[in-house]
Amino acid sequence: MGSFLNEPELRLCRAIAVAAGVMGAALIPIRVSDRSLSSEKLVHFRCSSLSVVKVAIFDLDQGDQKVSHDGRSNCLIQAPTMSDPRSLTSEIKFRRIFGHAGGLIAIGVTYFALAKGGLALASIHPNATPIWPPTGVALAAVLLWGYRTSPAIFMAAAMANATTAGSVATAIAIATGNSLEAVVGAYLINRWSSGCNTFSTPNSVAKFALICFVIATPISASIGLTSLATAGYIERTNFANAWVTWWLGDVTGALVIAPVIVLWASSHYHAFNRDEFLETVGVLATAAAVGLIAFSPLIEQTPSRNPLGFLAILPMLWAALRRGPRDTATVALVLAGITIWGTLTGGGPFTTADINVSFLLVLMFLISITVPSLLLSADVEVRKKAEESLRRSQIELERKVAERTQELELANAAKSHFLAMASHDLRQPLHALGLFVAQLRTPLKSWERAKTIERIDATRKEMDEMFNSLLDISRLDAGIFTPTITEFPIARLLQTIETRFDQATREKGLRLRVRRSDAWVRSDAMLLERILLNLVSNAVRYTLRGGILVGCRRRSEILRIEVWDSGPGIPEDQKQNIFGEFFQLPGPERNRYGGLGLGLAIVDRLRVLLNHQIDLASTVGRGSRFAILVPVADECVTSTEPVDSPRPAAFAVEGRVILVIADAPIVLEETGGLLGKWGYSVLTSGSDEGALIRLAERQQRPDLIISDYHLAGGKTGIRAIEQINAVFGSSIPAILISGDTAPEPLRDAKDRGYILLHKPVDPMRLRAVMHEFFRDHDDRRDTGAAL
Repeated sequence: MGSFLNEPELRLCRAIAVAAGVMGAALIPIRVSDRSLSSEKLVHFRCSSLSVVKVAIFDLDQGDQKVSHDGRSNCLIQAPTMSDPRSLTSEIKFRRIFGHAGGLIAIGVTYFALAKGGLALASIHPNATPIWPPTGVALAAVLLWGYRTSPAIFMAAAMANATTAGSVATAIAIATGNSLEAVVGAYLINRWSSGCNTFSTPNSVAKFALICFVIATPISASIGLTSLATAGYIERTNFANAWVTWWLGDVTGALVIAPVIVLWASSHYHAFNRDEFLETVGVLATAAAVGLIAFSPLIEQTPSRNPLGFLAILPMLWAALRRGPRDTATVALVLAGITIWGTLTGGGPFTTADINVSFLLVLMFLISITVPSLLLSADVEVRKKAEESLRRSQIELERKVAERTQELELANAAKSHFLAMASHDLRQPLHALGLFVAQLRTPLKSWERAKTIERIDATRKEMDEMFNSLLDISRLDAGIFTPTITEFPIARLLQTIETRFDQATREKGLRLRVRRSDAWVRSDAMLLERILLNLVSNAVRYTLRGGILVGCRRRSEILRIEVWDSGPGIPEDQKQNIFGEFFQLPGPERNRYGGLGLGLAIVDRLRVLLNHQIDLASTVGRGSRFAILVPVADECVTSTEPVDSPRPAAFAVEGRVILVIADAPIVLEETGGLLGKWGYSVLTSGSDEGALIRLAERQQRPDLIISDYHLAGGKTGIRAIEQINAVFGSSIPAILISGDTAPEPLRDAKDRGYILLHKPVDPMRLRAVMHEFFRDHDDRRDTGAAL
């Protein structure tokens, strides 16, 4: 199974790809360790030209090809075709062993050479030297390449000490201390101080220094000198001085050498660009110049020259503030080399009659400038990263603000566009109503008066449809709709569609065809009906000739309910826009269609609420097809007998007391008059206080309260209803009427269990709701009496 190379492997691939490209066609095997997989991989580079490199990666344990990765630039990384990759297993294992052994030998040789050089500078005892860089090499080796390097460190230390002084036993003991020093130090750094990332923060640098000072380096000094003292190779009176010299030498080696190796070898440090390279060269050159001026034996040492040693802090600060931990550690190494060389040859401010004391002064100087500089560079690096993160966050915030500003501008533009359209579309029926009323004031024949009244009613229904669209959007925004998923026959909805639009299509000269279906679906019947009503209404509105077809197609477990029309069609670039709020297709005939452009927006929100998909296909000039995809349900056995809804006249209304509260006198008068003609006993009031007074005069509890949601003085109908309930000590059913389509009235009414109707209220709708309430009330009362 293929997977991607990790980032260190990619960097290695790119570097070797360049080398392979220069060398020409070649096959270069490279071993890559993968600790996360507890295995190793062999990366083969086959370079056929300077621009194409092929890479194959094999698992060394199984011999199978594991990874292929497409690299960057012109480097194409792919698996070469091989007849039998397993045939390379023995060669791969041999190369792995050879590479591992070669790495250990390189570490051991480096350690041995540095150890012999350091021991050559010993003065108080052949095995106790103040200059001991091997500690840093050993610590870095274990940190970078693991504990498997410890045998090479042990062998090199044993050979170096055995060939210097003491016996084989003391050399083994010293080598044990040197190995434990590196292993324990690396273990604690890995555990407590972020491992190879220990120089990335001030806290981890401080932990690194503390581990080197207090825990790791005392191990080597204590074990080595104890073994020498036990064997009689050192006088006990000289033990303390030798221990301090040994310890400080190891501390300095760990603090100066290890950071340089670890930081330069760490994979997360990127390569130089030109500016960085020039600045690094500049700071290193400055460090070398300062070192030569302050510590070089080439210049005569005088008391006035001694203070120049403090100039060493300048390149350290430069590196810490500008170049980061890597260059800071490198500058410290350059200064350390020049200072030791100058002191050894009698130059610099640390030269004394005792060479060991001179070196101890050098060590304290190096420690005092290296540790604070590494702390400072880590702190600066953290701050730079924080500033960069803050800058990116600021850029992202500015981008989001710009996007939000643009969205608001578009929303404002859409709002202005909507207000302009709504103003026109709502004024049209109002204008028509004014003309109809003017006609009614003139002498008309009976059939003319009846026709005018029908037109007034049709115009009212048109306005009611517009306001209902606004109400549906508000309900969806308020989250009032909660789907009730059931299984039901789609035939009911198709019958509703045919009944609802048969007359409207005939009046426009259109043909409406509804294909029957016996399928059952799983959805919310009311909300799915609303979707289909909007789709068909939209088709009827925009179709001027031809017809509308509504039918169903079953596709496996999905029923496609399709609405076809022969309207003007929808351009391809507008198919997403038509589901937006207040959107209507531009064109010279737009005003002919009417509406607010909310029908398809409601369809889109409802289908998301029901988790149904919608499909659209349209051809300009030929028509459109909308399809809603609904899950199919198993056919259920139900009674086929129609259930007749009781007519309003079937319910007794005599003796019912209705309290009407409204702050508009004309609304109060007309509502009271209408309810009175229906047979109810009506009490009317323009405020909550007036209602309480009227009820106190009648001393009668109302059976139902009908109140405007908004009343004068900033009061609400809910407050008036609650005050009346408090007076009578019981909850009185109530109907709220509001012209406000905001979500708050919807939530308030729903939370308190009241019915909310929106203006303009269809009188028949109000009458049906009242009779529904009284029927339920009578049924509950009869049930209670029977029990």
